[in-house]
Amino acid sequence: METIKTICQMCYFYCGLDVTRDDGQIVHIEGMKEHPVNRGTICPKGLASQQLVTDPHRLTRPLRRVGPRGAGDWEEISWDEALDMLAKQIEKARDEYGPEAFAYHRGHAPGWVTTMNYVTRFMNTFGSPNVLTHAHLCFTPRAIAHVATYGAVPEPDFDRAKCILLWGFNPVYTSLTNYARRIMDAKARGAKLIVVDPRFTKTAAKADLWLQPQPGTDLPLALGMSKVIVEESLYDNEFVRDWTVGFDELKDYLATIDLDEVARITGVPMERFVRAARMFAESTPAVMKEGNGLDQHSNVSQTVRAICLIPSLTGSLNIEGGDQLMPALPFIDVQARHAITKDWEKRSISTHPLYFRQGNSLHDEELFATLETGKPYPIRSLVVQGGALLAANSNTERTRRLLHKIDFIAVHDLYMTATAEIADLVLPAASFLERDLLLYYRYRPSTRMNLICLQQQVVEPVGESRSDLDLIFALGRRLGMNEAFPWKSVEEAFDWELGPLGITVDYLRTHPEGYIRHYAPEELYRTHGHTGFPTQSKKVELYASRFEEFDYDPLPQIETLPPSLQASEEYPLLCGTGLKLGIHTHTEFRTLPWIDEIEPAPFLEIHPNQAESLGVKDGDRVHVESTWGHIPALARLSGGVDENVVMLAYGYGQPYTNGGWRSSNDLTPYVDSDPISGSTSNRRVPVRIVRETKKGGRHKSGKLALIANTDRCVGCHTCEVACAQEYGNKRIHVNILGPVKCSEGEMKMDVVPLATEECDLCKARLERGVDPACVCACSTKALLVSPLAKTIELLREGKYQLCALRTVGDFTKEKK
Repeated sequence: METIKTICQMCYFYCGLDVTRDDGQIVHIEGMKEHPVNRGTICPKGLASQQLVTDPHRLTRPLRRVGPRGAGDWEEISWDEALDMLAKQIEKARDEYGPEAFAYHRGHAPGWVTTMNYVTRFMNTFGSPNVLTHAHLCFTPRAIAHVATYGAVPEPDFDRAKCILLWGFNPVYTSLTNYARRIMDAKARGAKLIVVDPRFTKTAAKADLWLQPQPGTDLPLALGMSKVIVEESLYDNEFVRDWTVGFDELKDYLATIDLDEVARITGVPMERFVRAARMFAESTPAVMKEGNGLDQHSNVSQTVRAICLIPSLTGSLNIEGGDQLMPALPFIDVQARHAITKDWEKRSISTHPLYFRQGNSLHDEELFATLETGKPYPIRSLVVQGGALLAANSNTERTRRLLHKIDFIAVHDLYMTATAEIADLVLPAASFLERDLLLYYRYRPSTRMNLICLQQQVVEPVGESRSDLDLIFALGRRLGMNEAFPWKSVEEAFDWELGPLGITVDYLRTHPEGYIRHYAPEELYRTHGHTGFPTQSKKVELYASRFEEFDYDPLPQIETLPPSLQASEEYPLLCGTGLKLGIHTHTEFRTLPWIDEIEPAPFLEIHPNQAESLGVKDGDRVHVESTWGHIPALARLSGGVDENVVMLAYGYGQPYTNGGWRSSNDLTPYVDSDPISGSTSNRRVPVRIVRETKKGGRHKSGKLALIANTDRCVGCHTCEVACAQEYGNKRIHVNILGPVKCSEGEMKMDVVPLATEECDLCKARLERGVDPACVCACSTKALLVSPLAKTIELLREGKYQLCALRTVGDFTKEKK
């Protein structure tokens, strides 16, 4: 056996892994203790990543379509044939319509910085400005707001903050080993935690104060908090005077805002958001970190502008314990920007100039607009690398219809995704465990360092899978771009790329914790005193000149959301489709057994009062219907959502998972998108809920619990024997605690029945509408099978003990 040190890429936080292999097979994974991101810890995705290389759903050979699109008729071909075919189609589009007729979509799966740099190098050299991502749904709309306010996206100094404001961000799910771990450490030393989220998340459960706005109303909430900070003189007067522009204009606008109206619009009581504003302003130094929950709204960029005002007013920028604008590392021109012409943006299909200028790239909605109208020119050939256009973008039916207008589509992916199913050429991709990659860190483990690591190959590629860079380099050379891609291996390219830092790939192989550039306090704190902020005015722009330049409001304004996003008599509930589970990343990893068995089906969180009014019980199969479509889901009763809001688990419905479910984006609109970024409103969709009925009883699934009333349980062992009779072995064991003398001098004994892992709550009996054997046999009626919501209520009474919690399938019928 040997242990290979590599970097995880099951999400974008890049933890260090120690991967043990035996005879070429992975047998064990644990966190790398010396890595600064996770410090030996690990999350469920990281542990389950070993199943990527044994997943039978993986693509293994290049496939060429031989029947109608979407019919599933394929023939296996060699990589040489595949590359020749792809190059020929790209050349055909270029020769007939110009290089712009070729577009390249780069998704999340290949990783962000390195592969994006080489895709951009490929496209810049080829002569097409049409590099696409779906970052209009994640990060870039928020980045536009940060850059317009103080010139860059800051890094939060959780390690030294006295107050942490998390807005639409659930790090317990999305950054467990980095941000969440550090936030818990901060709380342990006394830092306050404020969480703003329409759903009571696991992060909100740790908060000192939780604000629950209606989806899409974060902008007025942020302005209401800013009004409190300004009118109660809680702002940093010296910082505002010396380092901001537009304070007077902002103050005048805030004076027109009615806090009672803010409370009415948002659903957050005034007392709570006033308390939050005071807590943040008075607990300096403080940090604000907003997250993906704010994306996918029709007003996202202005919303984040409004939120950025809060740390700007309190002077929580470039200070110890605040939000830090990090220095950049020296980089070589990997993207070949020298090849960009002056008319690059004009030649592109861009319709959102601030988005394009954020990173010289486009997004999928701009592609769809071009496909719909044929303007400014047709897109004839498309490569999709590690992206899920059909699953990620709003209104799946429209997306599929428009993609069929493209003459030729090639997809490079690990799986036969919904997008791959309608492609002409499908290429098998290698997972992160099957190739080397240079990794840069957007989300750092500390504000006092920059970090670069090497992801090292652990096992051989599955089948004939090839890495993302192998495809880019080989295709570039086939299209005659030998000078742009002169390297014989990716390692040679990485050595060239690392040149300005004075290190090599060999250095990173011997330093698995990475190349760390530490910063002294004087290199970070209040550096704007020497250089100013990276904005046009060199100050923090409360009044954003960058927005004004493009005819957007320089101050965020409270505006009524469009009618398409308002609840109505026909669609009375607001649905958020962004409930992302920590065991998944976007639409990925639903075929890995250790993960899939935790949440095998999409669920809809609905308030118990709303559920009762609709006749919906926990676990019922329901249909979620909007103007745009409908999908099935399993009802999950939760007091953590507002009575008029439902939350839908995201990312299910990929065809290769064989789950029979559908994408949440079957519901979502593409109209009334954010005018600045193009983000669509996937997080606020008016819907109605209809309970599905089936002959033979109520269709039920979800989580069921076996609980014991400790006041009634006498420890008679009847449950054990009943189980043994049913199965031939005992799947429940009675544990006797005591007798012991308590502090008050009385003797005490408790009895706790606990189920083993084998226990499935007598699934076969539940199918017949009969309680489990142990429940039926219990003479004192101490045992009870209960749905999750009811279980939580009973456990809080203090009389019940949890014996087992299981996710059950769609089988339980109403008992007679």
